[in-house]
Amino acid sequence: MSENLSYQRATDLTAKNLQKVAKSLHSEQLSHMTLPELEAVVELVSKIVPAGNVPGMVLTGLAHLPDSRIPIQKMQQDIGALFSGVEQILDQAVYATFFMGPAYVLWGYQNLMKLAGKDISISFPDGLWQFYVEYALREDTARHTNETHGFDTLLRQNEIRLSKTDRLTAWTMAAITCLHQFDELLANEWRERIAIALFYETVQEQSNIISRNSLYRAWDSQKPYRREADSAQYDYPSYRHIRFDLFLENAANTLLTPNEELAWQAKLSGLPRKKDLSDYQKQMSILAYLEPSAYKETKIPFEITKAQIGIIHRGNYYLLPVCEPDGGKPANVLTIRSQIERIMSASIRPSTQLSSLARVNRSVQASLRPKLSSTFVKDLGSLHFAPIIINSDRRPRALPLSELRQTERGLGDHALTIFDTGETFVFDQSHIFFDGAWGAALAEILTNEALSWAGYLSSLPAPSPASVQAYKALSFPLKKKERELVDQSSHVASEAAADTTEVDLQACQTVRRLFKQRNELLQLTINDLLVLYRAIHAATYKPSPALNNEIKKLAKSNKNAAATTWQAIEYSQQVNPAILIPVDASRQSPRDRLYPTSFEVPLAELDILKLHNQTMRTLDAYERSKIRRAAAYSKFAQYQHLYLASLAGMGLILSKTKDYALQGESASMGAIKLLAHLPSSIQKLLDKIPEQFEVINNMIKGREVISNIGAVAPTSTLTRFV
Repeated sequence: MSENLSYQRATDLTAKNLQKVAKSLHSEQLSHMTLPELEAVVELVSKIVPAGNVPGMVLTGLAHLPDSRIPIQKMQQDIGALFSGVEQILDQAVYATFFMGPAYVLWGYQNLMKLAGKDISISFPDGLWQFYVEYALREDTARHTNETHGFDTLLRQNEIRLSKTDRLTAWTMAAITCLHQFDELLANEWRERIAIALFYETVQEQSNIISRNSLYRAWDSQKPYRREADSAQYDYPSYRHIRFDLFLENAANTLLTPNEELAWQAKLSGLPRKKDLSDYQKQMSILAYLEPSAYKETKIPFEITKAQIGIIHRGNYYLLPVCEPDGGKPANVLTIRSQIERIMSASIRPSTQLSSLARVNRSVQASLRPKLSSTFVKDLGSLHFAPIIINSDRRPRALPLSELRQTERGLGDHALTIFDTGETFVFDQSHIFFDGAWGAALAEILTNEALSWAGYLSSLPAPSPASVQAYKALSFPLKKKERELVDQSSHVASEAAADTTEVDLQACQTVRRLFKQRNELLQLTINDLLVLYRAIHAATYKPSPALNNEIKKLAKSNKNAAATTWQAIEYSQQVNPAILIPVDASRQSPRDRLYPTSFEVPLAELDILKLHNQTMRTLDAYERSKIRRAAAYSKFAQYQHLYLASLAGMGLILSKTKDYALQGESASMGAIKLLAHLPSSIQKLLDKIPEQFEVINNMIKGREVISNIGAVAPTSTLTRFV
């Protein structure tokens, strides 16, 4: 109760100040909103970002900017001030109870932009998702992790055996090649999306010719991740460019009329649009490191001539140059091989490990790092120039991916860490640099590039260690007091994870085919079926006797933990989970990356569970009947028709939800954009405290995320993804 009162006072103070400023803007005609609209937005912002007089100060500054576009530095200063204001006006207990993080501050700030009449769309040149992740997906847990088996599988099939040195050399050279080709790899990604989008644009008036996204799926199913044996004269980006051109030519010949093809070719002739492509390459480049501050990450780019490949061997960190010493050419493979052999031959005790520091909250790292030794800070500065780190200390493949990555992996300032399990390779990728599909694609590309180098290295005589050291060894020394500082710092929550192979994708595909045979409106995707299953599971879950017994045992030693567990189970049984579904926005606009959309399966509204049970009962009655079978079947058919129609309705709702998300119009994008005019039904839900946070949290980021990388090419060697 005292927390509610404290929060209410902070809200009232914020609203009073912000209302005064908003009315002043209205009288000065600096806002295009009506007074009732201003007051409604002021009330919402005050509840979501209770920061005293700070929102009013920010709004005044925004309103008096001459342009409709806000400079990025000004935006970052304003958002930092809002974070700081909330922290200062709420005491720690109230802050922890009511403040829900970066999404809320961004929601509030963009409403202030609306109040000031600023154009949100042009104020975020890299798209809203890029801006959002640098605030909200910065911690050690904000990672995509992929695993591929292709390297070791194909080596075994071709009876190629590599020494430890050549194994690591192959992957180091793959990483070096990747960095030198990264702009070309991104150019292919950009061009493929834009060209297909223009194809659809050309035939939009003839939409019956091709179904939405079918061309993307067709390309995904044949997209090459390696060069064929007869294409040795090309590098991978060039080979993929040629293959895509052939794909487009076949699509045009098959699907376009002569007039449509002329129109499409005219649009294609404008590609690449140099500035658009250049901006995309700059945004998605991994030749950068992250610098943590109190509230966000700042990407610091650097030239490839400064780039290094990080190597972790026996717990020690080493840096190998990506370029030749006399210019920007890729480092020579024989030089890299001899340097790695020298590293392998060295008998150095492990230096201070970074894995504990990697789990420290990024906001805390910003103030913690300067307190560490000058040598530590200097070596960390050197590690910044390693966008890819390869950990050669093998990890057991049987571990879940989220546990497998819990070893030496830098500090999270870089884009990608690669782990060797001896059977597979695991790629740990920052959300700030990668989306799921692009990260998985790069994992395949790197796997195949490493295979190419492995074939070459296997033909060479045994390596000899270099006589002169060309790599840099990092030590990261910490004194006892510094280690205590790290141990006492705030760490991210521990992850709980489990890998499963229980999802039978073949059975899911069979169900989809049977659906289409029974009702052409039943167009549920694999993702839709998984979302539906999750909602049904939430509604029907009962703890097993074994789990009940374990919780009873726990209660004897820790009553609070047992009570918390029971509360969590009871809560999960009462809630239809809001599922966040990341929708690939790059097909419409590559720089937008993702459009997140939150979805709740309308189980109750569509009577899905009731209809399922009734249908199964009537089916069972029909199968057991010996007389009046026609009547029994008729009753079953009636319920089956209603049941399938209900599922078709759910599929249609989810499909439309994703379509809106692709246009940037989902409730989640609306919340992230902080659109000022929320529907009245949502505004009513926001009247209560603290339930308002439950609703906005569900809109912005859901309670759970369901994400997959979609169907992959038949040649893919991906095995796991988290």
